[in-house]
Amino acid sequence: MAMKMKLTEYGAPAKQILAIPDHYVALGFKHAKAASGSEGLATLVDGRYIVKAGTIYPANDATAIGVVLNDYDVTDGDAMMAVVIHGFIKVAALPAIPSANAISALKQITFNPLISIGLTLTGTKATITVGATTDPDPVVFKLANATFRDGAETLTNWTITGETDTKVTVTAIDVAADGQTVTFTLDQTTAAVAGNVTVIPAASIISTGKTVSAVTIATVA
Repeated sequence: MAMKMKLTEYGAPAKQILAIPDHYVALGFKHAKAASGSEGLATLVDGRYIVKAGTIYPANDATAIGVVLNDYDVTDGDAMMAVVIHGFIKVAALPAIPSANAISALKQITFNPLISIGLTLTGTKATITVGATTDPDPVVFKLANATFRDGAETLTNWTITGETDTKVTVTAIDVAADGQTVTFTLDQTTAAVAGNVTVIPAASIISTGKTVSAVTIATVA
């Protein structure tokens, strides 16, 4: 008869979502065993169904009642999870930014940072001559005091203005392995017209859940 062994590594470092580790209240909630098509809150990680620490429970919306404290493996069966209902939570440690409705519902949880921590997106903009028709070189900018989340390479997660007026279009956005450096690929659709192209990343693609002011990445003059 084949034997199946599950290895549990005790004492392994856990992802810390608490901004103040010794000040929180958690209650126990059960998550059912996950499987393909019935994952619940679990995500498939290396062949295992894991409810990730920082998941908003039971959903990231107005029904939210807490935040899952640790990672829980629900591949082989149900799991009792500690769900924080009172405490201070680090937004940057969460797998997804809490929605406005979830934050409103979680009245006993404070999400850090409480205030802006000086997020900036800086780099050298492209300078284009009026009437130019050649594609400008890509421009590189870097985010300070935070990192980009998954989705930062999706154009619709950025507010981009000035493309129609200048005839300069952002065709691709690439994020480097450091999670902070971003490269904008620009396309000159027709003769350049005076103006600026600016970008603003959505708060949901920044680790702190905050965003930056509009940044000029190209100027036609």
